[in-house]
Amino acid sequence: MRSFTPLLLLAGVSLLIAAPALASSGDRNPTYQHCLKGCAITYCDPSQVDTNPWYLKAAGWDCSANCKYSCMHSFTDNIKPGSRWHQFYGKWPFYRLGPFQEPLSLIFSLGNFWVHYKGLQEVRRRVRRENKMRRWLEVIAGVQMNTWIWSAVFHGRDTPLTERLDYFSATLTISMSLLYTVLRVPSLITPTSTSRLGLPVIAGIAFLAISHFTYLLSFPAGYFPYGYHTAFNVVLASVHSLFWILWSASFYAPLPSLKIGGRVLALQPYPPQDPIRVKSTNASTPLALVLLTTLAMSLELLDFAPFFRLLDAHALWHLSTIPLAAGWWRFLSSDAIDLETAQLNPGGSMPLSGGAGTATSLAGSATPKTPGMASSGTFQALASGNYPSKGGAGVSPRARSPGGKGDLQE
Repeated sequence: MRSFTPLLLLAGVSLLIAAPALASSGDRNPTYQHCLKGCAITYCDPSQVDTNPWYLKAAGWDCSANCKYSCMHSFTDNIKPGSRWHQFYGKWPFYRLGPFQEPLSLIFSLGNFWVHYKGLQEVRRRVRRENKMRRWLEVIAGVQMNTWIWSAVFHGRDTPLTERLDYFSATLTISMSLLYTVLRVPSLITPTSTSRLGLPVIAGIAFLAISHFTYLLSFPAGYFPYGYHTAFNVVLASVHSLFWILWSASFYAPLPSLKIGGRVLALQPYPPQDPIRVKSTNASTPLALVLLTTLAMSLELLDFAPFFRLLDAHALWHLSTIPLAAGWWRFLSSDAIDLETAQLNPGGSMPLSGGAGTATSLAGSATPKTPGMASSGTFQALASGNYPSKGGAGVSPRARSPGGKGDLQE
């Protein structure tokens, strides 16, 4: 794994994912084609009664699809031990579970849905309603859950429609994750404010995603530009990973700032805290998650034939993303709390997050609390543009932030 950079590994994965979908040796084999013709003549004559069970019909398994399934397994049954297995229409031969085409990938997709649902609950339990980052995280959770629902549907029954819904949803998830990252890492959004620079970032990523969807929809049904689609998502995911790697690196070495339109963008994870002087216990968490995700994606590089015609590398990839997603949600929840607490208590020490109690919100309702979380009055002072000082008087972000880094916030 260490011989690959994350970008090269992702690029290699994209090529290997796209290639099987273009052509497969199994469905081109003359023996398989002969089986298909015989099955169609024997069972698919319009004058014959369809004997498929009702649950297969409900899932769209017509006579033609059922013939493909039966001939695929008949062909695979007769492969000599030690001989190479074949893919059919870009997929390995899987045993159905009822009407479900790839049962383990479906189950693991639902497992991912569940962990993102639990992530949403964690955000609502731990992050205060007044924290503006909470709403962003709630939207991301909703987008993620939508994606894994369509992943489960697609692995349950592969059709041109379910394929597009799965792929489009995945792109929407990557785009939304990238958007949050580009806004969060340079602190264009904080618990109390949103920089005006955030608007062109939102517009730019939205334009990229919409243009991508428009281009994909220009192709006729039944054809999909797998190579282009995968490359597009690889680029977005790579930028997302790079931002979090830089975020972790900022705790160990000063990084150069960027000046845009008279504004200085400096990578300061928890302003006004100096990341070199005051380290977070989460400093290396995004870096570790990015590296683990890259390692997990190597499962796609293996792309072995399924064990017992049930468990393949792609199913294991979906299984591996369950604990990774749990790790991301734990980090994102703590990060939103830590950023709020760092601004409320500029002279405090790290770690800032932890615990799972409740606190009183500005409106008086019960909301999450972490040790060291400031009172509502302090939050109101911060929201109005003042940091609390030891003497009790408010200090403006520009005055408090060293080197003018407070100029990020507007």
